[in-house]
Amino acid sequence: MDETDESLLMIRGDVEAEIKEIMGLFDAPAFARRGLELEDLVKRLHDRCRRARADRLNMVHLRLRQWARAVSGPEEWSGVFVSSLEPLWALSGAEAPRWAVVSASIRQQRSIAGDLVAAVLRFNQRWLEFLDRLNLEPANLVIDQYNRYYLIEKECVLGSARLAARFFRPVPRLTREQLLRDHPLLPVPERLDRHAGRA
Repeated sequence: MDETDESLLMIRGDVEAEIKEIMGLFDAPAFARRGLELEDLVKRLHDRCRRARADRLNMVHLRLRQWARAVSGPEEWSGVFVSSLEPLWALSGAEAPRWAVVSASIRQQRSIAGDLVAAVLRFNQRWLEFLDRLNLEPANLVIDQYNRYYLIEKECVLGSARLAARFFRPVPRLTREQLLRDHPLLPVPERLDRHAGRA
């Protein structure tokens, strides 16, 4: 290889490096950045809700463990409650119950049942208070801007309104009700003694 060939290879290498450097200065298209920003924002909001909800469930988990230690199996709810407590474990994210070998007296079970009901009621109240204080307007502003500008920005890149609109769905604004569907309240167990008192 002579000097001319080496010079051409060096120039070509320099030009390619320069092109790659220039390309690196440009970010993803605006519509893609907008979609990623929205996705990240919604994920962070749901993560925050999951953490806040978990923080408020400690006492419910404690009362569920106490209940499991007071009865010998999942079917023993019928002596104290109107219906099964099984949904509470899943909805609260509690660890699987470890049942007692021998059940406690009905009196003890009723006492624990009262504490469990009170813990669920407190959780529900605290969870609603958290959601009421949660400011959804900044997130909804990002959603509104996404719904308004995403298609326009994508059309500018693709050069076709039809292609830009493919698979696009406007994102609904966040509401307390939607967050409650995703991060629900707990069903309040109904005690037999309370049920009988109202009959």
